[in-house]
Amino acid sequence: MKKNLIAFTLAVSCSLSVGLEQAAAESSHSAIELTQGVKSEVLNTLKVSDIHLPEGNKPLTCRVLRFRTVDVEPGSHIDLHSHENRPAMLGVTRGTSIVHPYQHQPVTLHIGDSYKEYANVHYARNGSTTEMLTMTTFDLLDDGSPCNGVKYPQHTPLLDRLKVEKDKFYVDAPKSGGKEKSNPVYSHNIYDIHFSDKTDRFTDRVMRVRKVTLSPGTALPEQNFSNRPAYLLVLDGALDIIRDGNQTAAPVAKLGTADLVNAERVAIKNDSKSVAVSYLVFELWDPKDAAAI
Repeated sequence: MKKNLIAFTLAVSCSLSVGLEQAAAESSHSAIELTQGVKSEVLNTLKVSDIHLPEGNKPLTCRVLRFRTVDVEPGSHIDLHSHENRPAMLGVTRGTSIVHPYQHQPVTLHIGDSYKEYANVHYARNGSTTEMLTMTTFDLLDDGSPCNGVKYPQHTPLLDRLKVEKDKFYVDAPKSGGKEKSNPVYSHNIYDIHFSDKTDRFTDRVMRVRKVTLSPGTALPEQNFSNRPAYLLVLDGALDIIRDGNQTAAPVAKLGTADLVNAERVAIKNDSKSVAVSYLVFELWDPKDAAAI
């Protein structure tokens, strides 16, 4: 698969993506100005229809839509691994990550950055010897469970070839000893997500990461997320998220998360009179829903 490496340079954050044959970075971003006090920036996208898994691996419609965080100790790393069978949108919420993708220059990610990886292999280093690194993962995971009675292999032909050929990238990459901790947050089977015609509609969707900023005292109109599976993570401030009229829900504080998969009535607001709130939205976006906020 041929994809470009795209660096989305934003005012306070950037989004970077790696392909297989081109390492050049191009500046791009999408900022949507909405009603007064609301800003939505598209940081990264990956069309589901552009994902081509190695032959024989579990179909995307049988997978899990997962969100987790990974903590990497100061001076340590994430071991070499393959994303051939795990298309993912990665990000940073604490510290600095230096990602080393095969056949490309290292990519440095800071807080709020978004990076997509599929059909390739990489490893990552904590860019600090004193500060913890925390990364986010929004991916389509084969968790090893059977689908329709079939348990699928997890082929990684590129990684296997690099190993057999003793490629310099493989030889030099750290393959053990990484001091990392995976923290599961949310996961939903694709077949449990309530959008219509799961086969056709799912493959027409886009894995998307956005940054939304609400000025002090700003509230979004009540939204229906039933056609927009989404996970939220607060970057700064505290966010009120009210589902189905539940006024007793506690605010979601900085680095807190919310699961809006299959949610229908959702009200989101910033109750602070002095502090803006910014949060990330990780979603399976329907391109027909152009006005999604």
